[in-house]
Amino acid sequence: MSSLILNRPWSFRNPKEELINHLSKALSLPRSLTAFLVNRGLDTRDAIEEHLTPSLSRLSDPLTLKDMDRAISRIVKAVKDRERVGIFGDFDADGVTATALLYLFFKELGLEPFVYIPHREKEGYGLNSQGIDYLASKGCSLLVTVDCGITSLEEVSYSNARGMDTIVTDHHRPMDSLPEAVACIDPKRQDCPFPFKELSGVGVAFYLSWAVRGALYRMGFFEGSSPPNLKKYLDLVAIGTVADMMPLYRENRILVKTGLEVMSTEPRCGIRALLDSVGLDRQVTCTDIAFRLGPRLNAAGRMHHATTALNLLITDDFAQATRLCQELNGYNQERQRLERRLLSEVLELIKGKDGQGAHVLYGQGWQKGILGLVASKAVEVSGCPVILLSRDGEMLVGSGRSPDEIDLFSALSSCSDLFERFGGHRSAAGVRLSMERLDEFRMRFAKAVEKQSGEQPEVPPLSLDARVGLEELASRNYVDFLEMLEPFGPGYQGPIFSAQNFHVKDARVVGQGHLKMAIVPERQDNGVRAFEILAWGHGDKRDISWELLELAFTPSVNCWNGRKSIQLILKDARKV
Repeated sequence: MSSLILNRPWSFRNPKEELINHLSKALSLPRSLTAFLVNRGLDTRDAIEEHLTPSLSRLSDPLTLKDMDRAISRIVKAVKDRERVGIFGDFDADGVTATALLYLFFKELGLEPFVYIPHREKEGYGLNSQGIDYLASKGCSLLVTVDCGITSLEEVSYSNARGMDTIVTDHHRPMDSLPEAVACIDPKRQDCPFPFKELSGVGVAFYLSWAVRGALYRMGFFEGSSPPNLKKYLDLVAIGTVADMMPLYRENRILVKTGLEVMSTEPRCGIRALLDSVGLDRQVTCTDIAFRLGPRLNAAGRMHHATTALNLLITDDFAQATRLCQELNGYNQERQRLERRLLSEVLELIKGKDGQGAHVLYGQGWQKGILGLVASKAVEVSGCPVILLSRDGEMLVGSGRSPDEIDLFSALSSCSDLFERFGGHRSAAGVRLSMERLDEFRMRFAKAVEKQSGEQPEVPPLSLDARVGLEELASRNYVDFLEMLEPFGPGYQGPIFSAQNFHVKDARVVGQGHLKMAIVPERQDNGVRAFEILAWGHGDKRDISWELLELAFTPSVNCWNGRKSIQLILKDARKV
């Protein structure tokens, strides 16, 4: 049966009733939250307890990353000999935080590293000869890449020819061949035994720092002084991981949860200024990173140059940090203006092409820095992969996004012979190709997407975790347990529950067309307070008979005047 808002069928995840009841009782957890955990594959007491109490001690050994031993040996030599070391970064939030982390860590080891981040518009993504020449001109004998380099075979060879050893640290999918570097550290290498494959670029940089620190400690390098406290770098790891939309489970969950605590209690100078600039004076959440902090850091590379964001993250001068935040806010406002304009143009091009399974569009002079953002919003409208390309002479450079059910990287890989360069993830990627190859690319890409689409259900159902009574949501400590499950995000989405048998005490339109209702259990003699439920953008549905429906929602923690309460975010509704 289709639903009121999403027009999709509902599907409750496999209800392991007996197991859920047993674990709920054994762990004194609310039944609905226990069902959520079981549905995420945490179906033993030990697994749930470990998940609820993430600890840095449970992180995987950095030495299990392939080539880590080789990278350690080379960096230790550079530290002992006081070599000049270059860091080649990337211009997005993940790349900038990774660059900042490695820069600050090397400084603590007594080095004076040189940094190069390419200009997004002029140079594009990835290791390039211009940056290599710059670092070589500074006398660097070792080059370390962060968040890039795993597909840069020619560029690493060029670095070698310029007399620099190269260590590649990356998290993108490699090609069949690897660069001829001293070390290529990437958990996505097929021969890499590291148990977790979804680290961010800054996550890989953190593991490298951890491994190097350990090696230096065992050598007695820090005798008479304290080794670097790497926990303080986890704010950078949290920002880069969330902003790059990496899945928030296992290692990433531990790193991000700890990083959020660092940001909220002991933020570094630049982060403190950034939090002030967006009015955040409470516990920082993943939502804050995704929608407030990350976009501002990204705006520097999109609209100007990423060094503004990098300088913010490495400064210890609060006045300078405040000025840099003002610059980032200005870039972000300009980014939003251009994004709205380009989105309108793209949606006009897509209009009337509902039958297409993929869209590959280009425009003369489209701002490269916002193509991925606009493509993401175009995917929401079209429901299919969208690739947007900016034409510069006879070359096309751009970004693509895809819905969850389509593996964008796989589809692009089937066309790899057409590209001068490409790379990315399952749902986001970048490409560079000549104009003369555009028509063939469109045809082959559409076929690759069609092949994947044929393996997917036409209308995927809304997946729900369990039915829940409002009485349970009002139970003692429900807020505390829900907070223990956070942070939610890609790969670890928050729970979706459903509820029936309620009364609507109040329904009104707030803000710009949003519906806010207060609902209570059908039995009103139980003393349960009213729950606030928000339906974003559905103010036009205020007067429908909500009490005859079953509601699907995500519970969230709302903090107001120091008091925490459960707030419900409406996902869908259907007839009972």
